[in-house]
Amino acid sequence: MRRRRFLAASAAFGLSAPSILHAQALTRLRFAVQPGLAAMPLAIAREAGLVEKHLAARGLRGVAVAWMQAGAATDEALLADAVDFAAGGLPAMLLLWARTKGTPREVRALASLASIPQMLFARSPRVNTIRDFGPNDRIAVPVLRVGLHALLVQMAAAQAFGPQAWNRYENIMVEMPQTEAFAALSGGVQSSVTAHMSGPPQQWAQMRDPHLTRVAESTAVTDGSATQSVVAARMGFRDRHPDATAAVLDAIDEAMQTVRRDLRSSVEIFLRAQRMNLDAGELAENLRDANVTFDTTPSRSMFFAQFMRLAGLVGHAPAAWRDIWMPEMHARNGS
Repeated sequence: MRRRRFLAASAAFGLSAPSILHAQALTRLRFAVQPGLAAMPLAIAREAGLVEKHLAARGLRGVAVAWMQAGAATDEALLADAVDFAAGGLPAMLLLWARTKGTPREVRALASLASIPQMLFARSPRVNTIRDFGPNDRIAVPVLRVGLHALLVQMAAAQAFGPQAWNRYENIMVEMPQTEAFAALSGGVQSSVTAHMSGPPQQWAQMRDPHLTRVAESTAVTDGSATQSVVAARMGFRDRHPDATAAVLDAIDEAMQTVRRDLRSSVEIFLRAQRMNLDAGELAENLRDANVTFDTTPSRSMFFAQFMRLAGLVGHAPAAWRDIWMPEMHARNGS
């Protein structure tokens, strides 16, 4: 018992104790990554072996690094200790944080991933703003209520009609994968869907569709570019393996620098990794939008935390942004 307390104290205060860390016998790191353009820096890190590089720089050699692509089950895998780091949406991480806060399984975010504006498009000629939707409209989102896109619709409604009207459009949202919603809104398939809270890369094609109206954009809802996706881990893992956790952050930082330095090549690596048949040049050009950011430091993460408290999705909101981020991020100019 005393030894465990000493280990926790050593990690909490950042003490250097190589013999203790080696006794932890870290032999592998497991990553689960939800698909999407926001995770492009992780594809770069994997391709270039950056996690292994930074582990070795901290004296942690011979650690096997495993990557897997995962979906909605990523969060439960993290809680069950089936993975060590999980990349997914910020709202999902906030749900985990609220659920585990103060317990040995507490989850926090380690790094922000790419922030890319999400856009709401409508096909109906009478819908030009967020205020124009009626009871017969249907807004497609990938995940109802707690998903990023559903939250953005709710946040836009709260912005337009007042905080207590956040759920004004909850009954007209329907759950549908992005590719199916894209086809439905384009008129390619018969559907009752009249609007789509879209994301990349579909939204860039929708911007060029003369039959669609861009009704809202996430940057207007969050007052600028905001963290939407994160890499998260359990604080218990971080406390046992502070050097490995810092190495992972270093690796993602370096991957972000690579993306900013050579976006076109980074896009090509991402498309190969995802086996996606898209035009790399066109995609890179879209990602040069001023509202697209590649940075590990969180931006406006409290927008989501405070709104989720308003909507009753979490029982309590963090008092400050650092409450939901690991200590490795606290010295940075985040929000």
